[in-house]
Amino acid sequence: MRTLKRFLLLTIVACFTCISVKAQSGAWKFIATGDGSSYAIDKDGALWSWGWNESGQLGIGGGNNKYSIPQRVGEENNWAFVTAGKAYAFFIKKDGTLWAVGDNSKNVQGVGDGQSHKVLTQVGTDRDWKTVAVTRFFGYSALAIKTNGTLWAWGEGESGALGLGNYKNYATPTQVGTDNDWKDVSVGNGFTIALKNDGSLWGWGWNARGCLWDLPMLVKVPTQMGTETDWVSVFAVAETAYGIKTDGSLWVWGYCDNNTFGFDNPELTEIKAPKKVETLNGKVKFISGYDAGRTAVVEENGKDIVYTWGSNADGALGNGKGVAADAGSGIEMSPVPTKINLPEDIVFEQLACGEGFSILRGSNDKLYGWGKNRGGQLGNYCPEDQMTFVQSPIKVGEKSEQTDETLTFSSEEIPGSLLGIKKLKLVGAWGTSDFQKLTQTIGNNSGFPPAGNTVIEEIDMSGATIKPNTSLFVPNGLSNAGTFQGCKALKVFVMPSAEEQANIVSLRSAFQNCTALTELDLTGCVNVKEMTDMMFGCKSIKKIDISNCVNVKGSESAFDRCEALEEIIMPAQFTLGKFTFGYCHQLKLIDWSRYGGDTAPDMPNDLFQDLDNDILTNITLIVPETSFDSFANHNDWKKLNVVKASATSVSGVEQTSNEKSYIYNLNGMIVGSDLKQLKKGIYIINGKKVVVD
Repeated sequence: MRTLKRFLLLTIVACFTCISVKAQSGAWKFIATGDGSSYAIDKDGALWSWGWNESGQLGIGGGNNKYSIPQRVGEENNWAFVTAGKAYAFFIKKDGTLWAVGDNSKNVQGVGDGQSHKVLTQVGTDRDWKTVAVTRFFGYSALAIKTNGTLWAWGEGESGALGLGNYKNYATPTQVGTDNDWKDVSVGNGFTIALKNDGSLWGWGWNARGCLWDLPMLVKVPTQMGTETDWVSVFAVAETAYGIKTDGSLWVWGYCDNNTFGFDNPELTEIKAPKKVETLNGKVKFISGYDAGRTAVVEENGKDIVYTWGSNADGALGNGKGVAADAGSGIEMSPVPTKINLPEDIVFEQLACGEGFSILRGSNDKLYGWGKNRGGQLGNYCPEDQMTFVQSPIKVGEKSEQTDETLTFSSEEIPGSLLGIKKLKLVGAWGTSDFQKLTQTIGNNSGFPPAGNTVIEEIDMSGATIKPNTSLFVPNGLSNAGTFQGCKALKVFVMPSAEEQANIVSLRSAFQNCTALTELDLTGCVNVKEMTDMMFGCKSIKKIDISNCVNVKGSESAFDRCEALEEIIMPAQFTLGKFTFGYCHQLKLIDWSRYGGDTAPDMPNDLFQDLDNDILTNITLIVPETSFDSFANHNDWKKLNVVKASATSVSGVEQTSNEKSYIYNLNGMIVGSDLKQLKKGIYIINGKKVVVD
């Protein structure tokens, strides 16, 4: 059995048509993320981008709005730096020139022409830009440091976050004061914090409940915060700010109402002076994050460890427990830092966090990503219908060799992604909560885009055991979904043994829209109570045997739109529901010879939705002799070709040379009286179903 670790070392991809100028090398030297877009510079200095492109922020012009395959941005090989915000980005070349692209709200691009740009456009003519910082996915303020240590600002200044002494917006870069000893700068929601070369901390803008400590509510120009000079790094996100000191300790201040400061104290929403994050041990090397979550890199015993905390919507924490962003109360919230497992021992080089996703670059020049991927922002080469989210870190930014080998795993090692995997083999014990996790990994989650998997062709559960009272209809987003719902390429599904099937109580929506599925063995599902939507839209299956499913109470649309279904074998007891056989235009035989009652049940409204009388008369319904008259005289059932079942076995008959019984086909037409002269097919003789092969 392949282990999860081995799986995570592979990035298995399903290719789809996409514009890409050249194939990239897979050796990355720089990574940056916007709210839903990603940018990288490779070892040759070429610039690449992927993810959302609704405002042209990828710099590749118009076209599709999302890409999961890295796109080459231009042909130049002299890029050195990237930073990105809400649908806009900035780039610095090795020659020191500054470039912008994407949304130009509040004149954030700094170009001065008032226009948004879908290709990279130069900002002024200066050639001494060093670094740029922008608002974290909320506003449109930009601040930059030049190689001479001067600080510049432009874009949204209505809160004073530009530090230019007023509350105006600026269309082009304007110098902030005259100091030339600026080292680092970071922009929050309406405020800015920065460091000078001497390790002192400075701030300005809107002081929302402590983000600028004890400074006034509105600060128009850079003002020192405290007197300490041992700060080495700062990071602002929303109304919260973090600082790292020379000893590697992490400190936090500001405002948050979602318990993401880094220590478990939901009552504490405001900190007006730096408070040490005691939940992290070791030396903090880097801190980043998004509005509802944080990611930190900590050196412990000579190794780099990644910790995450906050909301796990769309797998943002990378711990394998993420669920869809619309899962409501089902979303995990981790208030304290929790270690996540990277695919291998990684020496940290760079970490970039977008809105709900993260990408880490290691010293091996490889990228590892996790979290939201609804615009392809992880760059994992997935087809559009698989752009959902990734629960655990996987290698991204490159295409690996595709493999057809079977991936075997237990419920304790469900991988974070199954991209490209065609065959699954489940082993060990599985219960409802385990199938919920598998549902997310398969890509069958709620929200946008629609759920589904177009790669998996075979699932083998013959080696799995099933926990008592297991349901395959699992919590998913704000509602529920069937575990294998929407697996459009699934052709073969091997159920567990009959003994294990007996522990399944619900198959609701379990195989809905598995359009390629051709057969399913349900002979052991004796305790299943729910089959609602179970095989809705299974367009390829021709025969189904549910004769042992005697406890079914819900069956609405169970076989609705099974357009190829010709034959179904029914159990002694079965509660028919609305649309159970809706749109089953090829249905020829309903074998209800095991029916346990003496009186025909009432037919639910639209049981055979869209099947007119001509189709119904061609459906043979086999019922016991004891209830034949009741069915044959029922206002609804009599529309079918009702025939008697023998009191003995219905598995087949032997016709003697002297027997001259009439033989019917499944359309109720007499086709002869000699069994030996019949072609291959299914026939009815004296109410018995006979298969001639």
